[in-house]
Parts: sequence; C-alpha cells; structure tokens
Amino acid sequence: MSELDRSIRIRSVLNDWFAVILLVLVIAAALSGWWAYQVNLVPDVEQEERMVEQWSETTSFQHSAVITNDTLPFNENNVVSNRPIYYTSVADQLDGTYNYTYSADSGSLAVSTETFLLIRAGELNDGSMTETYWDIRQPLVNHTTTLEPGDAHNVEFAISIPSVLETIGTAESQLGSSEGIVDVRVIAVSDVAGTANGNEVNETYRSEMPMVVTPSTFRVTDTQTIDEAHQSFETFEVNTARSRCCYGSILVFGLTIAILVLILGFRYRGYIELTDEERELVEITQARQRFNEWISTGEFPSEREYDETVLVDDLEGLVDVAIDTNKRVIEDDQLGVFTVLDDAYIYIYVQPDSAARDWLVNYADTTIDEFDDYEF
Repeated sequence: MSELDRSIRIRSVLNDWFAVILLVLVIAAALSGWWAYQVNLVPDVEQEERMVEQWSETTSFQHSAVITNDTLPFNENNVVSNRPIYYTSVADQLDGTYNYTYSADSGSLAVSTETFLLIRAGELNDGSMTETYWDIRQPLVNHTTTLEPGDAHNVEFAISIPSVLETIGTAESQLGSSEGIVDVRVIAVSDVAGTANGNEVNETYRSEMPMVVTPSTFRVTDTQTIDEAHQSFETFEVNTARSRCCYGSILVFGLTIAILVLILGFRYRGYIELTDEERELVEITQARQRFNEWISTGEFPSEREYDETVLVDDLEGLVDVAIDTNKRVIEDDQLGVFTVLDDAYIYIYVQPDSAARDWLVNYADTTIDEFDDYEF
C-alpha cells in the first residue's frame, strides 16, 4: 500500500484530536500569558542593604621636646616634634598632647579624660606586660569638654625624663632588685557620653603611649589608639533589571495565541475537514497497520476464473473473511486492491484512489478479456 499523503495524515490528526489540541493550546496560552504578565508587568523586587549614616571617633598622641643646649645637630630653644628618638643631653622633658575627635553630621559629646604616667617592671611580651612585678602611677592632667562634630578634645601633659629615671632608680633601690623589664607609658582614659547622628553614646576608651627611657635617650614607640567607625544600615527594596526571559515570555505567548487562532481558523473554514475518500484512505491505513500479520503483497489474479467475485465494503471486513476462510489478504499496490482467494470465490476490496476502481468494482460482471483490454 502506498504511503498516505502527509497532508491527509496531519488533517486527520487535527480532526481526531481537535478538542484535546484546543484544550492544550488554551491552557498553554493562559500559562504563557500569566508568565508574560509576571515577568513584564509585576516588578521583580530584591532587598538591598544600604548605609544610611556613619560617624567615627579617633584618638591620637603627639609629642615634642624643647632643645635646652646648643649643639651641632640642634639649636637651643628649638622644638623638635614626633622624633623617633630624643637625647637627654639636649632635652630633658617630653611634651605630649592627647587628642580625641569625632566626625558626624550632628551630635554633642561630653568627653572627660584622665591621663597618668604608668611606670612598672615585669615580663614584657610583644609590647604587653604578662607579669607585673611592681608599678607606680603618677597622675598627669584631667580635662573635660563638650564637643560638636569636628571639634577636638586636647589634653596636654609633660613628662620629666630625669624624674622618671629617678623614680625607677628609687623603686629598684628600695626593692633591692632590678629584676624585670621596666615599662614606661602615658595612659589616657576618656569617658564619652552624648549623642552622635541621633545615636546614644556612652563609651570608655583607653589609649596608651609607650616610652623607652634610658639615661642617654628616650623615645616613643607604637602608640595604642582608637579608630572607631559606627555605621547604620537600612533595608531597601529595589527593582531588578529585566532578563532575557521577559522577551521570551512574550514570544511564547504570542506564538501560542497565533497557533490557537490558526487552528480555529482552519477548523472554521473547513481546511482540516476530510472528504469521504480521504477518510476512507485513513481508515485503510489504520486497518492495514492493525492487521498487518494477515496481509501479504502480491498481484491481482486477473488470469484465473472464479465462480463468483464478492465486493467487500472495507478492509476490516475483508480481513474478517480471511480469518474465517483461513486465507491471507493479498495487496496489489499497483492496482490498489486487496483480495482474498478462496477455492471458488474471490473477495475484493478496492481503495477509493485505485486507478482501476471502476473495472474492479464491476469485476464480477466483466470478462477477463475486457479487464485485460482496459487501459490503466
């Protein structure tokens, strides 16, 4: 049997499954429409944290010395500042300034600072005293101010180097031992209270300025100060940029609607309807597939005479005859006819598109000679 025309097959499927296809397309259109609406008209929102305000506070130390003796390197009465080392032969006092300041958009802070000189001996490890053998605290200067943002709270102090050396010597003499490492440092303790950028502030900060003092030199080592940044964050909702799926959703929705309209238009205009002949060809194809085990290909027996030729209405009926007579159905592709050959009878089914349909339908009333003389 020749292969069924593709157009007929497609229209047959559309006819048989029209309701299902229509339902699927309607659902697909609804889903793709909802998808397009969500990704294009409903904003995609993400939460983002942003810093809304920031304020900071810092402490620092400055130091200097006045030259008391005129020498080649230094002139008398000159002030040398923040030097890596000072010499006791030309300067016997270290002048220092402790500074506290804060930066904010608004605020008012009361700052109270106590400074004192700490002299101690013990075991020192990486700048920290791990074991203290003895310590002496000598008050320096106390100072209190109220600061606006950007104002500075300065506390000035002075350290007499001969006095420090004398204190160390006296302590070691009284104790009868110079055991341990001597540590000298200026301590500044600031109590800060008030508001900054609308935030309540109540903090205590400790800053230190370590010193190394010997009979010939003194110097300031790494200071320990405060550098605090205070930040406030708020969560905001922001719209994200559209992705490529936005355009894809519109394309899918439009394509689904177009197919739906096209299918409905074809159905309304009758483009997918099958003629009776086409419908019969579809049924033949389906029957041919179902009863393939009963059908063989061959040629129509035009040279043999039978007592009677029986015309069968459809292929399924012809297969029933083959089953009843325990014969096979012979398919002649060229003529488009199916036959079952019995001893005395021939049963035939003629396809509607058979080139010899007229002769085959009237075959029982026609002689073999007339059949052979017919031009196909």
